[in-house]
Amino acid sequence: MTHSIRTFTLAQRPDLLPAFLNLDIPWPAFIEPNRLLVEWGIHAHAEHQLIVLDGDTPIARASSLPLHWDGNPQTLPSRGWDGVIEQSATDTYSEATLNMLCALEAGIDARHTGRGLSQSVFTALRDHAREAGFEHFIAPVRPSGKTEFPEMPIEDYVERRRDDGQRADNWLRIHERIGGRIIALSHTSMTISAPLDIWRTWTAEPFTTTGLTIVGGGIAPVYANTDLDYAVYIEPNVWVRHRLTDAPAEEGQGS
Repeated sequence: MTHSIRTFTLAQRPDLLPAFLNLDIPWPAFIEPNRLLVEWGIHAHAEHQLIVLDGDTPIARASSLPLHWDGNPQTLPSRGWDGVIEQSATDTYSEATLNMLCALEAGIDARHTGRGLSQSVFTALRDHAREAGFEHFIAPVRPSGKTEFPEMPIEDYVERRRDDGQRADNWLRIHERIGGRIIALSHTSMTISAPLDIWRTWTAEPFTTTGLTIVGGGIAPVYANTDLDYAVYIEPNVWVRHRLTDAPAEEGQGS
């Protein structure tokens, strides 16, 4: 990043909350803002929400929440991205030891993509976790390149590598490049369900038959049931751990 780029937490700059929320992050239309995250998490843990400015222009954000974790990949939230938000709320109000920071988003405004900012923004969040004294830093990574292989099992997709040995998926490659290691898979990390008319609005797909439908921006198919007039999308993510100390990070994959 250049010297004109600065990073603040929302605790430091609460005046930047509207800009933080209104950044044009290129998520698929069917992945709408999580109400618990937006209405509770960002406010309750403003100190762990980063906004990046280029001069005075907001260009990126990184969102994260703290929770308790015993370090065992098998005890990570079973519902991945959705589960992290729910467990953070539970752990916060039960006064559990919040020893893990979980990254939920490192997003670049659509007007500023192509500048190689993704790695820098995520690294800034990792460094924030270290400086804040967390024991663990982890992310349920959305492997965005899987939009080209929505029907491929996540177990097979994460094993794909380029000829140079680096991971084929751009986001997984970035994480590995800065020291992240896959420790588990989350097969049900994000669940989105809605009537078919809403899905038609989101995707422009007709949804006229019962069964699986591939939609733009999806890393898994959508299951539609025309009798029930409903469709469900269940997205897998990849648990990636970044070490914050000199102790070696655990490796391996699980479900």
